Parts: sequence; structure tokens; C-alpha cells
Amino acid sequence: MSEVKKIAGKIVNYNSSFNATMFFDNEIQKIETNTDIQSGNIIIPGFIDLHCHGGNGFDVMEGSDSIEKMSKYHLSHGTTSIMPTTWTNTFEDTYKALEGFNDIYNKNSNILGIHLEGPFINPDKLGAQPNLTQLPSQEFIIKLLEVAKIKIITLAPEIKGMNEFISFLSDLKIKIQFGHSLANYNICKTFMNKFDIGFTHLYNAMSGNNHREPGVLSAALEKSNYAEIICDNIHVSKQSIKIAKKCIKGLYAITDSISASGLADGDYIFAKNYIIKENKSVKIKKDGTLAGSIITMDQTFKNLVNMNFSIEEAVELTSYNASKYLNMKNIGKLEKGSLSNFLVLDNNLNIIDIYLEGNKVNG
Repeated sequence: MSEVKKIAGKIVNYNSSFNATMFFDNEIQKIETNTDIQSGNIIIPGFIDLHCHGGNGFDVMEGSDSIEKMSKYHLSHGTTSIMPTTWTNTFEDTYKALEGFNDIYNKNSNILGIHLEGPFINPDKLGAQPNLTQLPSQEFIIKLLEVAKIKIITLAPEIKGMNEFISFLSDLKIKIQFGHSLANYNICKTFMNKFDIGFTHLYNAMSGNNHREPGVLSAALEKSNYAEIICDNIHVSKQSIKIAKKCIKGLYAITDSISASGLADGDYIFAKNYIIKENKSVKIKKDGTLAGSIITMDQTFKNLVNMNFSIEEAVELTSYNASKYLNMKNIGKLEKGSLSNFLVLDNNLNIIDIYLEGNKVNG
């Protein structure tokens, strides 16, 4: 039987905060409210990032060793649950990248599965993705599922063959997200009336909210239950994030971080593009297109609080809503029975300690 440990401080969930002592092993055993606690600890659920391409020089598309190393880099920034994310590539290269995934998935509890971003996206809305798009292929998915747990897929609903393909994905219980898309509102609405559709990096790489020709963004803001959003103060303005939060109950923050995260400013390669990292952003050198981000979830959390979201709302956006989207009831909140995935912060919201299933993983 594992040792039961305890920690005292201000417990913060998406809907409450209170002083308490938390008793835990790999799971939280009990939480006792105690108003007399003098500890300056702020204790929050570990961050959940459902869209992350890499970090610290490692890219998901380089294979399982890089996936494991990038996940550990983000764990060191408080991400206790991560969804490594591919980018548009050939089937052969995607299969090669994911071939050893199930082995690391089985031994790393912080890795939730794979987010497949592309290749079934609109070639006219690539963003930083390489132009290796293709039409929907059930065989592509079936073969990848032999080697990797695919949990989310980003696609463009306007692409030919999507009716049957989206039904196929839904039957497999793979979460479907619209992104890198120029679909109009009606196309999105048709699918949203039948399926539970999410949205990838809201506002970015999608048709917008034109008042005469509403697009993907319009459908998301009107009808979506869930969407991801980058909160690095570069991709989306503070005001637009607040609008999205009012419209989409299950909005959750992601990093969309790439391998250049954690590295010095300079020239790098991402998704077959030459990019430059400077001034806290990464852009394609030839045209200035944003090429993902370099942010980590701990900085995302601070950014949200600096945008005047409450600390409870910041927890909701960085942990709870993502767990609810995945229907994972044992992460994203601190209560009896939850996994002991939590962070201890100081009053400046800097991470002091990181716990993964009750084990301190920093220092």
C-alpha cells in the first residue's frame, strides 16, 4: 500500500477555491477544509494540453523518442496531461513517426494519445502546414490505429468525401475538430447538427465571422460546445479570447507549441518550413506566417490571469474544460478520487512543485 502524503494550501478548482489540507497517494484520498492554514501554497490541477507539436528541440514527427522527450519538457512546465500532435505529411512519414507510440503511451501516464492535425485539410488554408494534403482516407486512419491511439483529428469539412469520413471517425469515437478550413457557416452547421464538433486553434487558420458570408468561426461562436485557443498574446487578442469564452462554454487553452519552444532565438525548421524564432514568436521566414507557438502552459496560465480572468477561470481554461471534452473524470480537478496530478504555485503563480500521480517530478 502506497504512503499517503499531505499538502496544505489554497486549493483552486474551476468553480471554487478554499484553504485546505489534501491527503493523497496516486489518487486524492480526501480534502479537509481548514481556514487557519497559513501556507502561501496555491494548489491547482495539472495543466492539460491537447495540441502540442514539440518542445526543447524535439518534434512529434521525429518519432517516439522525441515524443517522450517533448512530453517531459512540457511536464517540467506543469503539463501533466498532453496530446502530442502531428502535422500534415505523407502516410509513410506519419506512420513512421507514430510506429513506436503505443510503447511510450503505455509507460507514460502523462501522454493521453495522438492529435492528428491534417492531412485532410484545405490546401488553401495551410498556415504553417506543408502542402501534403490529401482527400479523406479511411485506410489511412485504420493503419495508423494499429500503432497509435488517435484521440483527436483536425480536418476541413468542405473537402470532398467528408460526409462518410466524419461518420466513420465518429463511429471510432475519435474527436472531430474543424480547422485549416475555408468552409462556410452552412457546411459547418450541417455537421454540427449531427455530430459533436470541436474547433482547432479558434480564430486561426479558418474562415472568419464575416457579416455577409459567415464561416467556420461564426459557426463555432454560435453553436460549439468546445474549442481550443492559443493564449500567447500573439495569435489571438485578449478581447477575442474573452468573446470566445462568453460564447463557447467548453473553451480550453492549448499551446500549439513547436520544437523551438525552450530554445534560443534563431533559425529552425518546422513542418518542412524554414522558420525564425524571435520576440516570443515563430514565423515562416519567406512570408511571416505564424508557425505555431513557443509558449508553455505555465505561461498560458499567467497570461490568462493577466487578462483579468479569475484564477478559477484560468484553471477552467487550462485544465477542467479539456478533461471534460475528453470525458476524463479523474483529471482536471482536485477532489477525492481524482488522480494526484497537481501543481503547487507561489503567490506570483510560479511553479514550486509538480506532482504526477502523487509523485513529485521536479527537483
